[in-house]
Amino acid sequence: MDTRQYVAHSYMLQGVGREEASRRAMDYFCDSARIRSAQQASADLAHYRNNDSGKAADQECRKVMGGRIANNAERTDVTGYMALFSDPRVSVIFATRPGYPLYVIPFTHVFGLVVGLWAASLVATVLASGFVVLILRTLGASVPVALLGQVLYYALPTGKEAMLPLCEGLHLCVLLAAVLGCVRMLRGRIPSGAALSLSAFAGAACVKYAQTLLAVAGIAAMTALVVLVRRLRRREFSRPELAVLAVTAGFASALQLVISAFGLPSTQASLQDLLTVHYTQSLVPDLWYEFLRLNVAFWREWLRDALVQPLVLLLLAGGAWGAVRYHRAFGCLIVGIAAAGIVNQAGHPETAVGPRLMVMAMLLPVCGIPLLVESHVRRHGARGRDDDAVLPSRPGRQLPAPEAASR
Repeated sequence: MDTRQYVAHSYMLQGVGREEASRRAMDYFCDSARIRSAQQASADLAHYRNNDSGKAADQECRKVMGGRIANNAERTDVTGYMALFSDPRVSVIFATRPGYPLYVIPFTHVFGLVVGLWAASLVATVLASGFVVLILRTLGASVPVALLGQVLYYALPTGKEAMLPLCEGLHLCVLLAAVLGCVRMLRGRIPSGAALSLSAFAGAACVKYAQTLLAVAGIAAMTALVVLVRRLRRREFSRPELAVLAVTAGFASALQLVISAFGLPSTQASLQDLLTVHYTQSLVPDLWYEFLRLNVAFWREWLRDALVQPLVLLLLAGGAWGAVRYHRAFGCLIVGIAAAGIVNQAGHPETAVGPRLMVMAMLLPVCGIPLLVESHVRRHGARGRDDDAVLPSRPGRQLPAPEAASR
């Protein structure tokens, strides 16, 4: 349902009026509802013989959304790039995310709306997987291991969520570009790495500023921990790690100032939107109590499912182990992003969305599992070379004593 918000925003950025943009987004959304209903009915034992090809779903969708557009068309509190088919307090959240609506404009111009949104997601997904390869290669991983990271990006929830017509794919892509900049700084290429990181973080903030703030703050916090540990062990400060800390802490502070200065929707507004089910129910007076109560219930159920199917937990643990073991500073950096993904999920504890809100956490196994493989290959290779050094030559290749003496 978020896609319709981005579609309307994209049309308004192209100069289409608010009401017309909202109606075009309604046409896209309701046609999608019709197709989805028809597909489900065609495979349902009770309905596949006599289904209406989704006509009832389409009519209901247009009735509800059309009524909201008509009711909100004359409201004075709908400004900027806010759509008309939802409560203005919901629309304002999406109106502050111009990155994805701007990004899809060239694709929808060339291919049309449906194919254009798919093509935009495809390009962002492929680019993001390419950044994974560059990150691993910059860290010194071999080509096959770097390609393993690319395959994991496609196979894990990162690939699935990136291919949806939503902003997560673009956000992951730009965030990985920023991580590449951080890795370049850790490898000693501080000016170019800092420029790439700051540019990519700014782009990510235009796509989703709240999640970007969490990710940058997570990187800064974990890098600060690395620097602190070095200080406690009386070791010299590492200039690359200090550069990463300065860039991320500075950007996080600047982004928070921008959010406050422009009055962008706050955490409290996001929680009200969550607990009132997008303002379709009455406001919650005791906001934090209800939020904590919902969080406890959510994580209880999440952990129960994770223990029954522990693949996610194993991937996160293996990714953290591999990344920290291979390169401690990078490992802490990517763990910080994973922690930001978990915090983002905790801020939106709703089971209906699935893994999309926690997708940043899956960058940990995408980058960490290949590094775990690389560490094992290097250790095995070094052990093999040591064994060859101490083993005598094979008897069949020894020179005869007289010939050996003459030589």
